[in-house]
Amino acid sequence: MKHYPSSFLCSFFLLIWMISGSAQAQNRCESFAQLEKVEGPVRVSEEGTPFPQRITDLPHSLCPGDKVQTVAKARAHISHPGGQVVLSENSLLVVNSIEEVELEEGAALFDIAKREEGRFTARTPLVVIGVKGTRFLVSRNEERNDIALFDGELNVERRDGKEMAYYQAKSIDDMTFAEFQAYQRREFQEFRDSFNQEFQDYKKQVMAEFSTFCRDVDMKPGRQLTLGSVDGKPEAVGAPVDKGYSALKDDLGSWLQ
Repeated sequence: MKHYPSSFLCSFFLLIWMISGSAQAQNRCESFAQLEKVEGPVRVSEEGTPFPQRITDLPHSLCPGDKVQTVAKARAHISHPGGQVVLSENSLLVVNSIEEVELEEGAALFDIAKREEGRFTARTPLVVIGVKGTRFLVSRNEERNDIALFDGELNVERRDGKEMAYYQAKSIDDMTFAEFQAYQRREFQEFRDSFNQEFQDYKKQVMAEFSTFCRDVDMKPGRQLTLGSVDGKPEAVGAPVDKGYSALKDDLGSWLQ
């Protein structure tokens, strides 16, 4: 009988354990979503584990509760039974279920297949977005949430159910020429600061006028809804999609299959 050195046996059993562990990791749930493509460092935090792992072997199966995180100059493409999601840099997305995902931070482009019954839901810590087949962009930071709708239908409401003061931006058709010139001069500044400006400043920039108090808003294609609060009171502003979000949509949209 042939004898093997103990070091060889240890290495052999370690290899078997690693292969087994890898197989178990990929079969730890009945997977319904996948990380299909990445650019730059992208990490996945599995449900119930404290440390994220960098993903290089694709496609990578995702289970309920998994978090996909991108850093600067990174992005990720995720396929889901509801459709596709392209995650921008410095973003964090949680795959909650077959019917729902949540953007905790950053920006993501959603391309959701139209369905006859039920609806797909996208969430942020502030809002719930009901989807019936559409392409839209969501951006979320501490100051505000922006939803830009490019096609289809969306219904947006606050997660806490609070009523919000809804403002409608003045249409360009209703502006005087002097107002239009001022609007154009502000456009570059708005684009440059679109992720950092204060909510009240944004409302003034688009010359929004109060419309109504409401619990939810039905959006139309080509419109952008910005949600925030002033003095603790919930507010929302509806306006045409700005150039910054249109450019981001085109950039992330190049990754859609």
